[in-house]
Amino acid sequence: MAEFTDKPSYTFNPGAPPEVASFFRNKGLRPSFDWQDVEPEEHAVAFSVAKAMQVDVLEAIQGALQEAIDEGIPYEQFAKELKPRLRRLGWWGVKEQVDPITGEVRKVRLGSPRRLKTIYRANIRSARAAGQWDRIQRTKDALPYLVYLLGPSEHHRPHHEAKEGLVLPVDDPFWQSWYPPNGWGCKCHVRQITRREAERRGISDSPEIPMRDVFNRRTGEIKSIPSGIDPGWEMNPGLYRQRQMEQFLAGKLDAADPAVAHAAARDMAASWRLRRIHEGSARGAVPVAMLPDDLASAIGARTRVVQFSDYTAEKTRRKHGEATADEFVRVADLLETGSVAREVSATGTESLIVEGGADRRWRLVLKRTVAGDEIFISTFHRTTLAKWRRLHERDGVDLVRE
Repeated sequence: MAEFTDKPSYTFNPGAPPEVASFFRNKGLRPSFDWQDVEPEEHAVAFSVAKAMQVDVLEAIQGALQEAIDEGIPYEQFAKELKPRLRRLGWWGVKEQVDPITGEVRKVRLGSPRRLKTIYRANIRSARAAGQWDRIQRTKDALPYLVYLLGPSEHHRPHHEAKEGLVLPVDDPFWQSWYPPNGWGCKCHVRQITRREAERRGISDSPEIPMRDVFNRRTGEIKSIPSGIDPGWEMNPGLYRQRQMEQFLAGKLDAADPAVAHAAARDMAASWRLRRIHEGSARGAVPVAMLPDDLASAIGARTRVVQFSDYTAEKTRRKHGEATADEFVRVADLLETGSVAREVSATGTESLIVEGGADRRWRLVLKRTVAGDEIFISTFHRTTLAKWRRLHERDGVDLVRE
């Protein structure tokens, strides 16, 4: 197989694309003994290296990879600088380790040039793919299709070769699993294209995805993954990073002790995550408050977690400059003490309108999804008492709390 440079195949000007850098930077740490101990969903939100059971070892490797992503450092320099640090930490060569699942003491290979190269390539390519997915989602109105392309390898996996030239819409379910890289050493990639180019190439029918069963010798679990994709690579990291993080976080808050949930939501309302969404440098949603039970019942919500999304952030920046990121810590207090009205629109959409504030009046509008399993801030801005009084005169508006 031909040798190719390990320098990341994107240009930094002056630094890494922000989506690529932030995907990797925002990962937590997940010590693990075996690569099969960590599911693909966890890889999307946590950094893990097999046999790296110590946090200081993981931090050293993660820090070196972050620097490589930020500055475009090639593998040779990455390995040269990281190897002595890992030696000092005792994570090099063959050592004895206790398997936390079996309790068995085993001789295992820790750091080595080959392992560092695998770690470097896998993480650089995954971060780049996840960052690209974020950009794809932001620009899909103008570039609504993806084309699957092979990389520069001399030999290609048959299943990957069969996908070359496949053209599908950005949101086709195919990309949930077949978004490259699709295995160890896979150099396949996608290119985002216009509708005109997609029509010229020929838009494909969404293909069936044959599955195969794989056995996880660590857990005894048998799971189905797409044929042609290596185990552990069967999920789009960018898509699942956002989806799993938000679902996990919201689910944990709903299940938590109310006092703990309220404190955690307030912390997140003042967090870097909210600031990044507010300024438009991150996508997704962040919990900012917990809805009191009586208000959740008023709109038929099955969750109490109130979220602030990138969609509302864009509208807030454009229309309501007074609602800075710092002001969102007010949301929890408004929900606890403000005046509340319930509005049912002509289409049946239910929303809560909350007003209050000691020094100035604010209006907060919440809407739930059709299923009732998510609640989002629709708008948040300053208002007046006169506008609140006029609200009561509208059809479909009922006072819930004075």
